[in-house]
Amino acid sequence: MRLTGLAILGLVVVVFLALFAIIYGIQRSSGGNLPGSFEGLAEEGSTTGTTRDLWSLDEIVFDSVPQILDPSNRGWPRTIRGIGGPVVISKKPERIITASVGHDELTLALVPAHRLVGVGQVSKNPLYSNISDRVQDITIITRDPEVILKQNPDIVVTSPFLDREIVNALSNVGLTVVTTALTTDLRSQINNILLLGYIYGEENRALSLAREIQSRYQDVSETIKQIPIDLRPRVAVLTSYSDKIWTAGTGSTEGAIIDLAGGVNVAAEAGIVSNNTISVESVIAMSPEVIIIPMPNPQAVNLKNRLLANPVLGSVPAIKSSRVFPVSSTYFTTLSFWNILGIEQLAALLWPNDYQNYTAKGFSLP
Repeated sequence: MRLTGLAILGLVVVVFLALFAIIYGIQRSSGGNLPGSFEGLAEEGSTTGTTRDLWSLDEIVFDSVPQILDPSNRGWPRTIRGIGGPVVISKKPERIITASVGHDELTLALVPAHRLVGVGQVSKNPLYSNISDRVQDITIITRDPEVILKQNPDIVVTSPFLDREIVNALSNVGLTVVTTALTTDLRSQINNILLLGYIYGEENRALSLAREIQSRYQDVSETIKQIPIDLRPRVAVLTSYSDKIWTAGTGSTEGAIIDLAGGVNVAAEAGIVSNNTISVESVIAMSPEVIIIPMPNPQAVNLKNRLLANPVLGSVPAIKSSRVFPVSSTYFTTLSFWNILGIEQLAALLWPNDYQNYTAKGFSLP
């Protein structure tokens, strides 16, 4: 019996050590992050990770995208997990339609413009779209399934906001429809680039764009990471629609941009969630040192003038110092990597000594 007990104990030890090695190996190899990833970037302004060769980076990056079911499969067909469930993409899509501005902005950064065969009217409007100049010659589509089908697309990529009945109508006639969410956090934005690159069969281009975007985020991070929190300016986002004042709190695109540009979002401090209306008294109570207005002109300039001329707001630090700035609304409200231009623009306003020669620059093209 003594020998049997020792044998069992030895077996338990061997199994334990094997499990430890497996778990440790998984944590070391997967990590979920790009080397120098965005994990914790907004909070710490720093990066982590080690240098890896490009092939390892390629595999790690695509492995980190949960919607890609088999990252090792670079052939066709391939399967991804959309919001409605698994979707099989039988061949490389040459004729693409997306049903949101954010998806259009992502798509045109990954494929040549001729492969995008239909866009919504909003994508052609420079008030709301960052790629309006590139889609003027592309056919306008509506959300009518018949209008979409007339363009003979190979695939339709859409957001969850497209009516489910439209998605079902397109799927029922055999069209490949992928529904993906666009969000504001940095990791998700990188994953969105990689996912669409995989869907379109443009993995190399997706990796190149992901590295480009990551590098620009890191450039801003390097500028602000040494600045203590208590020295960072208090920033409020204010817009005005239908005679109401709106601000952007926790969970908003604009709020994330403030954090990453090195500011303190006073609306989030006040407990405001997402985009909400506030009173003039709330603006006074939040006491911002900088106010940004992400609206098109002339509305942005008009609101700036109204704020500066309002005697009730005279005690607000941003008003007293005239630090009220209209900013590019499309950079601050889109759900795509174009947010980096909003981060850079705001960082240049908050830290002018570090951005003396700042000019907005675009992105590389496929």
